[in-house]
Amino acid sequence: MTNTVRFVNSIHDIGQELWTTLSRTDNPFLRYDFLAALEDSHSIGSVNTGWLPHYALLEKQGQLLAIAPVFQKMHSYGEYVFDWGWADAYQRHGLKYYPKLVWAIPFTPSTGPRIISQAQPEQQAHYVQLIAQALTNYCQHQKFSGWHCLFPEPSTNEAISQTPASLPIMSRTSCQFHWFNESFIDFDHYLEKFTSRKRKNIKKERSRLQTLGFQFSTKTADQITPSDIETFYHCYQLTYAKRNMRGYLSLEFFQLILQSMPEQLVLVQAQQVSTSLACALYFKDDDNLYGRYWGCLEEFDSLHFECCYYQGIEYCIEHDISHFDPGTQGEHKISRGFEPTLCYSQHWIAHPQFSQAINEFLLEEESDIKNYITQATSSLPFNATHSSQKNA
Repeated sequence: MTNTVRFVNSIHDIGQELWTTLSRTDNPFLRYDFLAALEDSHSIGSVNTGWLPHYALLEKQGQLLAIAPVFQKMHSYGEYVFDWGWADAYQRHGLKYYPKLVWAIPFTPSTGPRIISQAQPEQQAHYVQLIAQALTNYCQHQKFSGWHCLFPEPSTNEAISQTPASLPIMSRTSCQFHWFNESFIDFDHYLEKFTSRKRKNIKKERSRLQTLGFQFSTKTADQITPSDIETFYHCYQLTYAKRNMRGYLSLEFFQLILQSMPEQLVLVQAQQVSTSLACALYFKDDDNLYGRYWGCLEEFDSLHFECCYYQGIEYCIEHDISHFDPGTQGEHKISRGFEPTLCYSQHWIAHPQFSQAINEFLLEEESDIKNYITQATSSLPFNATHSSQKNA
């Protein structure tokens, strides 16, 4: 009997026991608890959110082989691989770009696994290709504009890109800025990698906050209290409100993940006269730190850099974590030692003419991205005796 793919509209239709049994990754964003919290907090799951769960289940003779986090999308918010121009072009030609399928983690522009499976790498690559074909068939049958796999890890990205020519999937590159641990002993040891002038700039940024009386604490697991989460959430939403926006995630979401996966949370608090004025919430696994959410009650020069970058670097050094993904965008990270790193996405577009036009655009964009990475690498603050990490 051949493999089949079916779709379910809630992670609860799969169940935590089955999900956990199938999973081999400690990536926090592919945990059942994280994705279930998104649904249970109503951060996704309704037309208003624009994210409708549509998990792809690969099966053979009733045996579940792999699961992919797939969502029907009614807009392009919360994806961070920007296709607004494509949607606009569809509209100008009287065509519908939405709904579409997105194979990704909602609101999480972080490279990671895009299926869970117990298969060995070669077989898992085959599973990825079967799911890609199933998404194509679904879009054709349902008249969706296409599907998009966002921020897949390299093995998944390669598997999708090697699908048969009859399935014209297009690769897209983007750039983020990541930090890599070179067995640093402490933060001062890390700064030895910098040129003298850049090192002084970093020290000046950090000392400025000390002069203002700021103290920073880092909490993990059961050290983080429900009250801490409420304070963090107030900071998080206030930061969005300053831009006349609202954060995608609800307080209930953060309360749920504190209950279900506290061991993968890291909370940095910035206090002045015993009052918390800023917070940054990270996730972690065995060898990666992920900077995700931040907020402040009052703006102070360099406070964001300290909470979201320097405290994260110190945590990685102290706990021997080799890689720090601080989030998307931000050229200001370069001068603080975050290195330009290639990220990928894969796209299948149903409309033949639009598919061809988008592919031509992506080829030009890829050349521009690689030139940009070369220029950004030359701007890193490191002295001549230290070589930078190669791009992933």
